[in-house]
Amino acid sequence: MKLARVKFEGRATPALVEDDRIRLLETESIASALSLVASGQDLPLGARIPAGSAELLAPIDNDAKFFCIGLNYYTHMAEAKLPKPRHPIVFSKYPSALIGPADDVLLPNTSKMVDWEAELGVVVGRRLREADEEQAARAIGGFTVVNDVSARDYQVHESQWIPGKNIEASTPVGPWIVTVDELDPNPDLALSTRVDGEVRQDGRTTDQIFTPAQILAYISEWITLEPGDIVATGTCAGVGHCMTPPVYLGADQVLETTIERVGTLTNRCVGGRVVAVAPALT
Repeated sequence: MKLARVKFEGRATPALVEDDRIRLLETESIASALSLVASGQDLPLGARIPAGSAELLAPIDNDAKFFCIGLNYYTHMAEAKLPKPRHPIVFSKYPSALIGPADDVLLPNTSKMVDWEAELGVVVGRRLREADEEQAARAIGGFTVVNDVSARDYQVHESQWIPGKNIEASTPVGPWIVTVDELDPNPDLALSTRVDGEVRQDGRTTDQIFTPAQILAYISEWITLEPGDIVATGTCAGVGHCMTPPVYLGADQVLETTIERVGTLTNRCVGGRVVAVAPALT
């Protein structure tokens, strides 16, 4: 099934995507829907509406954790000329960085080195803590599409990647979560990035160094993973920063991110916007 988060009549709500229709769910969050699916219970179904009457949002609750994995594809490791990591390289994204599957990617005025990274997002379906690989595989609730848009200049300012990986309103996620029963805990899927229709990345998830289950097990060693948490599992070769000469995203370009059997994100890049600073309280 395709589990989504939609905006309908001014309210964000979980939903199921059914071809040209959307079935609203009478549950409070993506996390609760995933928990019901994991336990084999029926989802509480609400109204069925035309697909065009609701806006697809990033399929993640506001209080969910969002982790990313760096350098997790052999081909990307080779193009970056970096050694194989001994453990998953984990960093996090804040909610302000995340956008929906058709939202604009906001290019910051402060960076001219904004790059693309197509990634398979693994969505947690069951609570997980100090799990082994087999337990972690059983805890996978589904998969989604992520583009870990990155400001390379800020990424290399220091050893911590957080500045370059948390550009405000830059990381598209979605368009929905395909539940694990339709794929596999370690699926073999094609993933690609196109910029203005030109293929920039073309890889397969079997090129991963650490599998989704290995990644979840590792993260669960030090923090509890909850239903609805998402981990973007790294990118394949073809990032702009590793091209000769390097190539980066510019205003008005269209970024398309596709993962086979999961979905496609289509996002226009826009520049020059700034978020207004609220006046000081008096």
